[in-house]
Amino acid sequence: MQKFSSVLPNLNKLPTFKRLKFYFPTMQQASTITSLKLNQLSLPKQPVPDLKKTAAKYLISLKPLLNEEEYCKTEKIVNQFISENGAGPILHKKLRERYEKTENWMNEWWLKAAYLGYRLPVIVHSSPGTIAPPQKFQTPDEMYSFAARLIEGVCKYDAMVKSRKMKQEMIRNEPLDMLPYGMILGTHRQPNRIIDNLLHTDTTRHIIIISNNHLFKLNLVDRNGLLTENQLKASIKDIIKRSSEPGKSVGILTGNDRDTWAENHAILKGIGSNGKILKDLESSLFVLCLDKKLPNDAFKSKNNESVRSVQGMTGFSSSTNAGNRWHDKTVQYIVSSDGFLGMEYEHSPCEGVPVAVLHDFVLNHVTSKLDIKCEDAKDFPQAEELNFELNDKIEKAIHEASNVVDRLSENIDMECFTFKEFGSDGIKKCKLSPDSFIQIAMQVTFYKLQKKPPAHYESAALRRFINSRTECIRSTSVESVEFAKLVNSNCDNNSEKKKALINAINAHKKTAGEAAVGEGVDRLFFGLKMIVNEEKMEIPEFYKDIGWTRSTHFTLTSSQVPYKTASFMCYGPVVPEGYGCCYNPRKSDILFACSSFKDNSETCTKAFAETLQNTLRELKKIAEQ
Repeated sequence: MQKFSSVLPNLNKLPTFKRLKFYFPTMQQASTITSLKLNQLSLPKQPVPDLKKTAAKYLISLKPLLNEEEYCKTEKIVNQFISENGAGPILHKKLRERYEKTENWMNEWWLKAAYLGYRLPVIVHSSPGTIAPPQKFQTPDEMYSFAARLIEGVCKYDAMVKSRKMKQEMIRNEPLDMLPYGMILGTHRQPNRIIDNLLHTDTTRHIIIISNNHLFKLNLVDRNGLLTENQLKASIKDIIKRSSEPGKSVGILTGNDRDTWAENHAILKGIGSNGKILKDLESSLFVLCLDKKLPNDAFKSKNNESVRSVQGMTGFSSSTNAGNRWHDKTVQYIVSSDGFLGMEYEHSPCEGVPVAVLHDFVLNHVTSKLDIKCEDAKDFPQAEELNFELNDKIEKAIHEASNVVDRLSENIDMECFTFKEFGSDGIKKCKLSPDSFIQIAMQVTFYKLQKKPPAHYESAALRRFINSRTECIRSTSVESVEFAKLVNSNCDNNSEKKKALINAINAHKKTAGEAAVGEGVDRLFFGLKMIVNEEKMEIPEFYKDIGWTRSTHFTLTSSQVPYKTASFMCYGPVVPEGYGCCYNPRKSDILFACSSFKDNSETCTKAFAETLQNTLRELKKIAEQ
């Protein structure tokens, strides 16, 4: 089963879309903003799950999270909601009507609620970072060659996608939707009041390169066709030379909360010829950030991967590279002179796996040519520098955004590591599901630290359906909590522990399997709530009840994002007292990126990461009995 990264906000606080038509006239579903037709095989529509069956699954998922009194109260509220006289059947009927009229009943709602209508900064809260293995540049010239080959690799990948040469991916005999591959490059999230716009172009011929806070537009095509590696290298070298002095960090404005950025964007756009610069950014294929070296003291208390994860998500700090970004762009590649290669992607258009495929392709392209010398070209196109005109309001906004980004960068606490003692092959030898094994290890870890089970979110791909996103796997179960309690007890009966582990893993596999075929819990009830919103109905008691609010306040958010290279994805928690945990299980090792917020006294990322490693060892020992 493929998993996708889905860093989602608290959907209990859905935006109200009463004025949506006025503020959001250009919104389209993802399937209509690209002209690319990437599916050779047709796909079914995402189903609307049965109401009563889903309610039964929902109640099962609540048992480990509620006490007996809370559960009894919730059970009555749920039964009333789904009864003939309750709101559930009415809402379900309306959702079925929407299903009949649309290609995908959920996609547009989810895009608005989970992403474009989300008002917190995209950095840390929504946009994941990708961290590649560190590179070794002996000279600046090697970095320029590397960056040139990276651009060439992205262009090669883009051409492959647009030529429809990518095979349609399959799960067993079922085809997967390939649309996300066409939505990665050339896409841009434009700030707007209440809800942002998602823009896309299939025909762009330029990229944006940011160096020392200076923005440059580089056309990828000249009279002879696509630029050569040598021309790209010479252009990059020229950009570095022209940006030797720091520029105004206009890009840091994109790291502020979306409402503030929307206001500042409108001001910025109204000054001089800034509107044209913004259009160049919006229509670019991707952004390449050429970062400065981080100071040595940045690594004094963290390993390289943990420090780079912050650099990948935020730029690290306003005094280093946080102004060297444009976070609205779906793909921002990052290369630094001290060997960092990363990517930040804006989450609105797609999930993590297609981004991981792009990243692996580009990294393999670059590293396969490292032994080949890349010469400077004498004849190369000079990039156009994009100089924003600023006024006092924008100058003040840059200062304020710098403070916001610095606070967030300082507050996010990352612990990233490679667990080398075993990987997916070692887990399979125990005849267990690697994903379920890792998920149970996370829950045991959380229980050891918190002495209570988490409301645990794991994302499952719905790409077997046309234009679909994800479903939530409610990983916490009665069985997983029973196992966690047993591990944390004085029990020395290994056979009892192994039986409990297998029960927990089987429960997870069942829940994950249901979610993967569109028969999960959360998206149906999300859809019913959106009907309430659109119809301006009174919010049912179901959504006010502790069962719903507690089980959707995800204190542990996890995603499996598989890379073939030794790379990993990272993101922040989705609630203040929560943990984030993204992982890349490979044959003989597992890469983890764990996160929490420093200002919350209930969490500690270092404790979580260390306990997780001990728990993985403990579970493997139990499984081998």
